[in-house]
Amino acid sequence: MNEFRYQPLYDQWVVIAPNRVRKPSSKTEQPPQTQINDPFMTGFESKTPSEIYAIRENPSIAASWKTRVFPNKFPLLALETPPVLSMNGVYSSIGGFGAHEMVIDQQKPNKHLCLFSAEEFKNLMLTFRDRFSALYQDQRIASVMAFKNQGAKAGNHIRHSHSQIVALPFIAPNLAKQIETSREHYNRVGRCLLCDQIAGEEDEKLRVLVRGRYFIAFAPFAPRYEFETWIAPIVHNGAFTQLTKDALNDLGETLEWCASRLGIAMENPDINLTLFAEPPKRDHRKADYFHHIDRFFHWHIELLPRSRASDGFELSSGCLINPIAPEVYASYLKEIVV
Repeated sequence: MNEFRYQPLYDQWVVIAPNRVRKPSSKTEQPPQTQINDPFMTGFESKTPSEIYAIRENPSIAASWKTRVFPNKFPLLALETPPVLSMNGVYSSIGGFGAHEMVIDQQKPNKHLCLFSAEEFKNLMLTFRDRFSALYQDQRIASVMAFKNQGAKAGNHIRHSHSQIVALPFIAPNLAKQIETSREHYNRVGRCLLCDQIAGEEDEKLRVLVRGRYFIAFAPFAPRYEFETWIAPIVHNGAFTQLTKDALNDLGETLEWCASRLGIAMENPDINLTLFAEPPKRDHRKADYFHHIDRFFHWHIELLPRSRASDGFELSSGCLINPIAPEVYASYLKEIVV
């Protein structure tokens, strides 16, 4: 059984997941993925776990899907596992409660993220939005994350294009850190931290990549990875689950603009797409945790190319090394004609 274990020295939860040993891996010999042995291909819908969501061109035709969602066959977490806390001296653990969903985001098996169309990105974001809204209905879930791993350096070992959604019984540490720093900034100056970053980027103009009707894409001032790119709502927005149809269209176009140029600049790199959305408000959190969160939390997406592995300095210090300044690669990306 999978479980969370807490490492007090680092103030960090770790998922112990023995069932993941059996998941497909690029390190093992696998036959070339073809229509015959790829269960995610069109027409093989019955070979996957039971579908829980889909976008279809024609609802009455099973094979007309644009995206499909079903439980991961090798889940990190399961809704059936009770989230029971156990203590053993200084150590604590929680049963591996949560949700782990597969999002098949392409009918074509090997399409790279950098080759997605605006329509395909829009459908992926719509799928994320609807699944977040559904998972938030479970009062045991405290946060949900969505991501896409493209390539082995980004943690992907399945050839068919897919994304994943994971729901946790606590607020994910990276999301909790963003909430904490955003709250501190709001309490100090009365404004949203990401809104201030966006305003600064628009004033300086050096790192802004593209600005749509609803979304802006920019190279962050202190990028952790080469060609790191952030996409965020221009006007303050803390509610990813309330994305409108027009905003989804603009988001799809913004993601396509960024991804296509990253694909040209870095020759379709291994890359992570990560979404940081607002956590559902829960009564069991301490009374002031969600106070004004709608004012200071601003959801966003990060595109993180993974051109190399971390070295010992980065792992031991927690400081990442980036060999290219954001002003340099922002200028380069804007010059690329697609």
